[in-house]
Amino acid sequence: MASNEGNVAASEIAGRDVWPDASADLDLMERAKQLYEASAYDLGEHAAHIIRRAHQRATMRFQEVMGEHDLTPTQMAALATIMKHGELSQNQLGRLTAMDPSTISIVIRKLLKHGLVQRYASPEDQRLTIIRLTKAGMDYTAPLLVKSVEVGRRVLAPLKPSERALFMEMLHRVADGEDIAPGD
Repeated sequence: MASNEGNVAASEIAGRDVWPDASADLDLMERAKQLYEASAYDLGEHAAHIIRRAHQRATMRFQEVMGEHDLTPTQMAALATIMKHGELSQNQLGRLTAMDPSTISIVIRKLLKHGLVQRYASPEDQRLTIIRLTKAGMDYTAPLLVKSVEVGRRVLAPLKPSERALFMEMLHRVADGEDIAPGD
């Protein structure tokens, strides 16, 4: 018992737990490996993992091109969408940019703070908040649109030009969630 207590004390110093029964631990690890292998799970080939890695790449490329502008991809998406539509409700902006209400609210607060957008109550429906670019927002956003196109080019750079359209079509299908019926 004293020997095990010494091991526990030493492991606590090292910041790790000690397994009290090494043979049970080996059995557990072996059973875990068997269950893992039987599952057919492969992190390197898992679609969600690969999409997450592609998202990391896209974020890196965005920062390479846009880093000096203190802007996030979600803020850029909001600015570009407002520029395209002129003005729209905060809810509609969230839907068009695929942001939940909490996220779009945070994005709008940041853009308001920098004087890039203005917000006001809809004259037709007081429940709606309307968002539009300020002149400063338009002047700030316009040159960034071309830079954002460069971000997209860099993200897709590993693909041959002939592969890019098909990749984008397939990525849209995945993102839009249109499930194909079994057997199709």
